[in-house]
Amino acid sequence: MTATKPQTPLERSDVSKLLFLDTTPARFLVVLFVVSNAVFTVTTAHVLAHPSAAYVAMLIVSATAVLLVRTHPDPFPARDTAVVIAAVVISSVMMAYALPDEGDLGRATWHLGSNTWLLFFVAVRRRAWFAWLGMALMAAITAAWGASAGRGALTGITMLDTHIGILLVGTLFALILRRTSARINALNERSVSSAADAAATDAARQVRRARVTELAEVAVPLLERIAAGKAADDDLRKEFSLTEALLRDSVRGRSLAVPAVVDAATQARRRGVEVTILDDRGSAPSDGASLSRLVDAIVISVTRAHGGQVTVRLLPEGRPTALTIVAADGDEVDRVTLAEDGFPIASLGGDGRGH
Repeated sequence: MTATKPQTPLERSDVSKLLFLDTTPARFLVVLFVVSNAVFTVTTAHVLAHPSAAYVAMLIVSATAVLLVRTHPDPFPARDTAVVIAAVVISSVMMAYALPDEGDLGRATWHLGSNTWLLFFVAVRRRAWFAWLGMALMAAITAAWGASAGRGALTGITMLDTHIGILLVGTLFALILRRTSARINALNERSVSSAADAAATDAARQVRRARVTELAEVAVPLLERIAAGKAADDDLRKEFSLTEALLRDSVRGRSLAVPAVVDAATQARRRGVEVTILDDRGSAPSDGASLSRLVDAIVISVTRAHGGQVTVRLLPEGRPTALTIVAADGDEVDRVTLAEDGFPIASLGGDGRGH
């Protein structure tokens, strides 16, 4: 029996998880974002040249915010990223059409801040280059509007100075969070590895204790008889031989040393049969029905033997043949070959033909 480390599923952290973007509070913030956009649109509609275009832009921006908090491991999906950039461009074009050429704009340019926050979270979700592409396109559209409206392209650019700073902060913030996330993942991996090592050590300790208990149950009575000074007659010598064979089976044929096989092998040895059990695999088949068929085949072969030798061998995992049983008594040799499922592959007689 070999102790193995448990395979513990490890949930990796990323920026979205650190910011809890898939939680109810995050969705509540999205609702506030949508409401704010609606309020700004309604309250500034009177200063717009084309209010209907602003309403369309508001719907586009608000719908895109919902997309950004969709549960998905970072980086944000490329297709969804393209949708966000497209939404930024389309809403900027719509608002450029809606804005008046003259007069104070006030909150009528709400779309610049809203789109910047969309790009902020695109950058946070490991799509910084696309976020800056969106900012560049929005700046180009705003500059073009400023030039066409007679306000000047530079005026359009300066309307974005604060927003560019916000996106820069978002990009740096994302870098810091990614490093934090990497450290968290490293700590989690070390913690899981330590727990697995501890579990493997505990399992190995339990195996050793079980083997000591088995050894004590088998060997101690005989050792006590020796310590008592009892003369070693033929019967006692035979018990020594059987005990030695049993201990050998528990080491060399560990996976096959189940009660049914042990009992059959012990009885066969009492009849003078030399039984050898070898485990070259290290573990029994995991399927209970298959293991039961393998054990039944061993018991039958060993029970039938009344002399000679019987060699049982569990082969390494991954081979077509899982178990071989060779019974030799004089010139007669029987070989049984079993597959992983416990069913026979071949049964050959001493002449090499089917027997």
